[in-house]
Amino acid sequence: PDKKWDNAPVAEAAPGASTINTYITPSQCITTTLSPKTNDLVYCIRAGKINDVSLMSQVSIDQMVDFFLYCKEVNAMVADMRSLQSDSVIQVITCNDLSGVKLIGGSKEFRSSLSLASKKANELYPALNGRTLLLNLPKLLGALVKLFTPLFPEKVRERLRFVSDGPLGKDSVGDLTEVL
Repeated sequence: PDKKWDNAPVAEAAPGASTINTYITPSQCITTTLSPKTNDLVYCIRAGKINDVSLMSQVSIDQMVDFFLYCKEVNAMVADMRSLQSDSVIQVITCNDLSGVKLIGGSKEFRSSLSLASKKANELYPALNGRTLLLNLPKLLGALVKLFTPLFPEKVRERLRFVSDGPLGKDSVGDLTEVL
């Protein structure tokens, strides 16, 4: 079977798709297969490339939470299906690409929706609580993370990985659809 992921039908069926999909496009948020050798999924979001202020002027925090939970639900269903088909545990790796993220400014409602969705997803989909890659941290945020990471609970530290360069480095991929 073809392991290539097609984001279009999933995006079109998402709650609030007619509005949200004009702001969150495949160039900013995709799910894809990790490599031809594995069925693992990679869910990547480039929040800094989303016009969050305009988006949140059109939708509520609850609508955004529903959208992000829908993404998690679809990923959970696909991972479960692929696990059964391959007789191995399929993981979902979350990548938060922080290139372009503003430490000051932007929409606090958008940040709240991301945080609320993450908390709810951790409760609803504990099996998806796999590794999270934080890519392209701004220098100030990177310094703060290094300072405070030792204070994070051990379970959180085990799941986080920080990547300053690589296949999704700031200058490597301009549009996430390039990795499909």
